[in-house]
Amino acid sequence: MHDNSMRLMKWFKDNYLTGNTGYTVLDIGSRVVTEGHQCYRTIFPPPDIYLGMDVEPGPNVDIVGYESLQTYDVVISGQTIEHIKRPWEWLKGITKYFTKYICIIAPHDLQEHRFPIDCYRFMPDGMRDVFEYAGIEEVQIIRKARDTMGIGKHKRKE
Repeated sequence: MHDNSMRLMKWFKDNYLTGNTGYTVLDIGSRVVTEGHQCYRTIFPPPDIYLGMDVEPGPNVDIVGYESLQTYDVVISGQTIEHIKRPWEWLKGITKYFTKYICIIAPHDLQEHRFPIDCYRFMPDGMRDVFEYAGIEEVQIIRKARDTMGIGKHKRKE
């Protein structure tokens, strides 16, 4: 994970997950693909419970595949959504995993980096659009350096 993404995720934790400790956190797309790169696990030390999920086993992966039988307080995902075909459907599918917040960080300005594919870049309006499609209520969307961060929660039906 690059430094700006780490800073944004730490900012999210410091500003939205305050007061309580022991959050359950699911990091989707958690695998460290380049040796020596950072991962979000360091931002959520115990008593938070952090689990990494990815489609392949590897460093920082606790759950292989995109299916979980439980829910988590928070779902996070950084530098993953740009590698997903039809990310609006993917995001809609993972809303069932969180009860409090979701935080997605994606590049808006970065050279192509296939792993195994590289499909999208996200400006704030694009993040808003995929949140709306997935039924996620926008809490805050930030564009900083080369990334866009979307923070959301479930839309509550009145």
